[in-house]
Parts: sequence; C-alpha cells; structure tokens
Amino acid sequence: MVKVFIIGGGSGGVAVLHRLIKFNWIQIIGVADLDAEAPALKLARDADLPVFLEDPLFILQNLVVDLVFDLSGNPEVGKKLLDLAGDDFDVATGEVTKALWKIIVELENKEKRIKNELGKHQVLLEIGLMLSRSETPDQIFEAIVSGVIRISKMPAASLSVYNKEKQQLFLVATKGFSSEFYQNAIYSVRPGGLTEHILSNKMPILVPDIADYPAFNNPTIMKEGIQSLIAIPLIGDKGPVGILYCDDFEARSFPDRLSDHLQMLSTQAVIAIQKQQTFERIKELSIRDPLTSLYNRRYFNKIMVSEIDRASRLNRPLSVMLIDIDHFKQVNDNYGHPVGDQVLEGLAHCFESIVRPYDVLARFGGEEFIILMPETGETEAAASAERLRLAARESALLPEDASLSCSIGVCTFKKAKGAELTAKQFLHYADEALYRAKREGRDRVCFYRLT
Repeated sequence: MVKVFIIGGGSGGVAVLHRLIKFNWIQIIGVADLDAEAPALKLARDADLPVFLEDPLFILQNLVVDLVFDLSGNPEVGKKLLDLAGDDFDVATGEVTKALWKIIVELENKEKRIKNELGKHQVLLEIGLMLSRSETPDQIFEAIVSGVIRISKMPAASLSVYNKEKQQLFLVATKGFSSEFYQNAIYSVRPGGLTEHILSNKMPILVPDIADYPAFNNPTIMKEGIQSLIAIPLIGDKGPVGILYCDDFEARSFPDRLSDHLQMLSTQAVIAIQKQQTFERIKELSIRDPLTSLYNRRYFNKIMVSEIDRASRLNRPLSVMLIDIDHFKQVNDNYGHPVGDQVLEGLAHCFESIVRPYDVLARFGGEEFIILMPETGETEAAASAERLRLAARESALLPEDASLSCSIGVCTFKKAKGAELTAKQFLHYADEALYRAKREGRDRVCFYRLT
C-alpha cells in the first residue's frame, strides 16, 4: 500500500484526489490546505479522508508517508519539501507533478468518453481498465497487444516503442508470431522510409492485401506469411510514441468502423505508455542522488539485502567497498562548496567509468561512496579498490593541481557458520576497515577479514 499525502486543495488537488481514491493500492493519509473552503478538502471530507488546515511541513514530520504531491503552486513549499524528504518519502513536484496531473486528467476524460459509449465499446472499456491496472511495462505492452487482437479480430499483433534520441523502434511485445520474429527487435527510422511514413500519419493505415502494397512487402513479413495488416501510429503530444501492428495470414476486408475503434485504442495505448514512462522517471528519481546521479543510500541498502541473500544461498563471493574522500571538509573550507560539489560529481563519473556494469555504485552520504561487487572475492576487490584509489589521485579535480585522495575500506562476504551475516554487519565491517585506513594515514586500502 502506497501512502500518499496531498498538499494543495485547488483544482489540481481535486483532479489528483479524484483519481487516486479509486486505486485500492493507494492510501490517502491526508489532504492539506490553509483554506478551509478549498474544493479538494470538501472532496476529502466527503470521502472520509483526513483533512489538515495547519502547515503541511509540520504535519509531515509526524506522519508515515511514501509519496507527497505538492500541488500548492508555491516554489518555497516545494523546496522545503525536497529538503525535508530525505530517505523518508518521495516528492512529486514541479514538472513531475504537472506530468502526472496531465496524465490523470487525460485518463479521467478518456474514461468519461468510454462510459458514454459503453454499449458500443465494451471491449475498449475492458482494455482501458486492464491498462489502468497494469503496473509494469510488460503488463501494459501485453494489454495493448491483446487488446488490438480483440478489436481487430486478427490473429497476430506486435508493439514497438519509439526512441526519439536514437531514431529507432524497439519491439516490446508480440502475439501470434514465430520465435524468430524477435530477431528483428530493433530497427531504425529512415528518412523517407515506410516507418517514417507510418509515424507521420495520425490515423491507422489499413492494408487489406499486401500484394497490392509493395512497400509493405519486406522479408520479415514474407517469412511470417502475413497477407494483410493494419499499422497504427501511436502519437503523443510531443511526437511519436510507437507503432502498433495487427496482422492476418490471409487477405481480408475490414469493417467500416474498425479504424475509429483502433484510433480510440491508440489513444489509450499512448496514455498508458506515457503514464508508465512518467512513473518510471519518478521511480528513477527516487533511487538516485540528485547531485551525482548515482544510486542513493536507501536503494543501495535494498539491493545489498538481496545480494547478501543470493551470495548466502549460492555460496558465492560478494564484496563491499566503502570510499571516503580524505580531508573533504578542507576542500569545502579552502575552495568553497561549489568546488566540493564538483569534486563529488567528478569522482562519481570517474568511479562509474571503472566499476563493472553489474557492480552497484552509490553515494552513501556526504563525501562517502559505496560499491557492492557481486561475484567478487578478496583478491579482485583489492585490485579494484587500488584502481579506484589511484584514479582519485590522478583525477585533477582540485584547483591549482592540489592533491586529492581517498581512503577505502573493503570487506568480502563469507557465509557464516551457524549464523547469517546481515547487511548491517556487512556495512559495519567495511566501515571499520575504512576507519583503519584513515588511522593509518589515509590514501590507502584496508580490509576487514571475516574469520
């Protein structure tokens, strides 16, 4: 159950609250506004939800919250919320809130339109409900592909999502095709090509017989035996989102209203995909340190628990490395906090370029970094720690060629006899090794060796 607190009782608060109270996996623990007559407060009272007229920042200090929606429109409130949040809760404010609000409004409007034509579009309604309940990308993609098959009554379908930066489409879901169909999972959008033509259209393109449309006669389609198809461009407010295809293995004619129904489905699909992308961005923000863009401590702790469990079950090596910048206070005192921030960002990028793709690098707080290294024994961990230590010395991140160094504490997991090593203990041992490195003169690597 996600516990949500809403700040702001205006139209934004009404729109968000009206939508969120429908979700059984969301618990609204309060709505706050200084205006007792704010419309969202009335809606909250009617729904028997807690209402607060006091300072919301003070209220939050006494509540257990997962996510706070800042709909106050007050930049100072947003800033204070971000400062207050820490590891306790996440904040949806600024552009994130606007994006979520827009999606919520679009979903509400879409539901109204579908309900007005319930008798004619029962299948579309069911698909819409399925999409609204989907919580992962795979569930959403599956619902879209299954939905277009139901509406078109065609035996096969596929969905590709568009990546604007790479000018590519990525095949994310299929039904009714051979396993070899996924071999063409990524394809580029060429200027003047067929795919660009499809994406430039606002309406579905119906092809009753591919033999009459040579442009659609490509090797992949021929190998699968496709004889007719519909290409449905998925277009959002900011451009293409993807392409949805439904296919048949024989030539066929299409019902008169099919194009309209598919257009309605494409609107649902776009909203669902953009909704998931927005929530994925929020999720990404909630696990990242805002300065360095590394994982934050809370996310690292979650990953470490699962990795320790895996190492214990499989009796595999696992190492953790705690890194502290030597005399970092002096860096801030001598050069100022902006330079200190540049050092943290610079070291984060430096360390990212050295660690392996499956290592977990995080900012642990202040001037400390931490790295979790699966499948890594003591010898490998020592070599990696030494590379990081030397890289910090050679980073040239301080003005006037001033020297910069790091102390590193390392501990390698060993399955305890008769007892399980906890994440807290694992971190404690790495921390002890780090402090020994500092006591022995800094700019060195020390190990805590489990007996």
